Amino acid sequence: MKTKKTKKSLPRRILKWTGISLLAILLLLIAAPLIFKDKLVAMVKEEANKNLNAKVDFGDFDLSLISSFPDFRFKIYNVCITGVQDFNRDTLAYIKELTTDINLKSVVSGGTYKINSVIINEARIFGKVLTNGKANWDITQQASDSMSAGQADTIKTRFSVSLKKFRIKDAFIVYEDAKGGTYAQLEN
Repeated sequence: MKTKKTKKSLPRRILKWTGISLLAILLLLIAAPLIFKDKLVAMVKEEANKNLNAKVDFGDFDLSLISSFPDFRFKIYNVCITGVQDFNRDTLAYIKELTTDINLKSVVSGGTYKINSVIINEARIFGKVLTNGKANWDITQQASDSMSAGQADTIKTRFSVSLKKFRIKDAFIVYEDAKGGTYAQLEN
């Protein structure tokens, strides 16, 4: 009689532990975005402000794993990039919604961040060239003058990215070139 009871309880045990395992995986999928959210936001802000000659600010953001599994879906709302120095009164870009899908494995392993898509929605972009040829979109920081061009190319950074898809939707883009006497405007 004990052997029959043991045989009947074995399938129940298997079902019980399978259910517990699935529940644990589901909870981990729900909790993972919360765990990595602060890390990703801090990294984005730090890298942007460290590597750009511009002010970068953004509003609310969402991080999801379930709707985009096996990728992280990272949405940033109300991204604003404003110029500095000669362009301190200009807004280079205002993006209502910026969505990126980042490969989960690349985030956890740390190497190259594999970005499957970047989608810019409802953007207002203003490109401007001054009479001296200086452009407002040239916001990357230059290597120090003490380094030669060869040395600057070999500098290692901890941030590496690969990108599969890039899309801009519903944009308003203005290009103003004072040096070349050109003005262009694109909508949608």
